Amino acid sequence: MALITDNEMRMKKNKIVYVFIIAVLVIGIPIQVFPFVWLISSSLKGAKDIFELPPRLIPKTFFFQNYAEVLNTLPLHRYFLNTFLVAILTILIQCTISTLAAFSLSKIRPKGGRLILLFFLGTMMIPEQALLIPTYLTLRRFPLTGWNFINTVWGVVLPWSAWAWPIFLLKGFFDGLPAELFDAAKIDGASNMRILRSIIVPLSKPIIAIVILQTFLAVYQQFVFPLIMMPDSRLWTITVAIYNMQHSGNFGWHLIMVLLVYATIPMLLVFIFAQKYLVQGIKLTGLKA
Repeated sequence: MALITDNEMRMKKNKIVYVFIIAVLVIGIPIQVFPFVWLISSSLKGAKDIFELPPRLIPKTFFFQNYAEVLNTLPLHRYFLNTFLVAILTILIQCTISTLAAFSLSKIRPKGGRLILLFFLGTMMIPEQALLIPTYLTLRRFPLTGWNFINTVWGVVLPWSAWAWPIFLLKGFFDGLPAELFDAAKIDGASNMRILRSIIVPLSKPIIAIVILQTFLAVYQQFVFPLIMMPDSRLWTITVAIYNMQHSGNFGWHLIMVLLVYATIPMLLVFIFAQKYLVQGIKLTGLKA
């Protein structure tokens, strides 16, 4: 009887937790979704209707031509191309550097590895705003070469190509992989690069997918660095284009909302596509020793 009572109590607690989670979701989901619904609604309003008081969620007249007007007025393809170019280059360089660094710190363990980790940790504590001016001066006249990366894509890619958090994330995952795999491969004569390429990377696809997704979202939404490093309008990313259109005085708020809708679509598509990889990364499925 005691066991049955304990099971019943456990089931009641689980039901209470379940009901609480459902209640939070019922309240929280509409709150999270409403700004996006309002964004779409505002993008379909006229120039004057968007300032109507009291505001309307459903427009009196739907101005679908707003979307065509933005496409015909602005070179959106160029802004998106610049944005994706920056994101792809950053992802390629960052994943390569982070994977090599994490593998070295986790499996090779060089002398001074702890000091290197502390150094990386220290860089995470520095605000981005404090790095803006030193980074700009460095990229305007790059050390040893004297190259000027301002007004080039590399002016944004290079500062974002080596972050500390992917190294910590990957190192933590690599530490959890069985040491027997590494030792067996070394006995078979495999080099460190062969071990990394053939064993570590295939087992780390979920966590690498998280690094790629988070890097893309962070770079895609980046505003300050592209604004400062690439002032040329031909190099504007989508966030910089939205900012400049907003402050130009010639672009109505209803068209700004259209721009925001266009800018949101790629992030939604990437999240939907990468959802299964996110779940795998959260589970962090690995091998049993």
